[in-house]
Amino acid sequence: MSDNKVILVMSSETPQGLAGDQDLCDALRDHGIEPVMRSWDDPSVDWSEGRFAVLRSTPNYAHRREEFLKWARSVPKLLNTPEILEWNTDKHYLRELQKLGMPIIPTTWLEPERNLTKHQVHSRFPAFGDFVVKPTISSGGRGVGRYTSTSANSRREAIEHAMDLLSAGSGVMIQRYLEEVETQGEVSIVYYNGVISHTVQKGAMLHAACEGPEPEQIVTARYSSQEEWGWGEQVRRYIHDYIKLTSEHDTQVLYDRIDMVADGKGSYYVMEISLVEGNLYLDSAREAVEHFADAIIQRYYW
Repeated sequence: MSDNKVILVMSSETPQGLAGDQDLCDALRDHGIEPVMRSWDDPSVDWSEGRFAVLRSTPNYAHRREEFLKWARSVPKLLNTPEILEWNTDKHYLRELQKLGMPIIPTTWLEPERNLTKHQVHSRFPAFGDFVVKPTISSGGRGVGRYTSTSANSRREAIEHAMDLLSAGSGVMIQRYLEEVETQGEVSIVYYNGVISHTVQKGAMLHAACEGPEPEQIVTARYSSQEEWGWGEQVRRYIHDYIKLTSEHDTQVLYDRIDMVADGKGSYYVMEISLVEGNLYLDSAREAVEHFADAIIQRYYW
């Protein structure tokens, strides 16, 4: 093991990481730490070569989850920890946090072991408005579709989508598509070692059925409003309390990203919490890279 080396974990799909990762490497080198990029699915890697490993870009975990978790448990020191990854790679975690009082988008959950028929699946769809079908295990919006309740063709496609996911052994989430995503966008707040770093506003990524490729999502850095900051802190405490409750010891995550959307009633829904490899938008704001490098350095000397 090299005393000044930290491993940044990528994948065979994204061996050079995401936008901003090269800047993160430069920032770590400025502090005397040598970052090395390694792919989690490369069997030749020696995971003991660094002081610890930090997950950065592993989007292919979603369709190789069991293999990914087995790998995570084999790494001598991984941030975030394997226990947290196992919990956060299945979106049922939202239902668990909801029981503690965290507000999430109203969701209908379909489970493969129930062997639902097409008619039963269809009966779970909203009667009006657009809605979303998504797998409980996914990364970067993969496997997520938006459909229109009043279109027979769209509902038929949604049924096939849900049935395909269930047949593959995946749980399914059905959620009404919120107009606030279109009019106000999503808000993502990023924390390092429990301290807020930066906030981004994201435009809609899912669009109603249309010809041609989906437009690229627009991401803009900005300051959190007082209300957003307050909600983000409350959600962060939900996460912390849940981890403490279930692990029976106090654990501070290295990084987390909280995605929120206005609920149309003066408050917010939590859309997703990323403790795995989610995009931390390092290229969105100058301080994003600096703060992440500082957080890794703090862990280096813990």
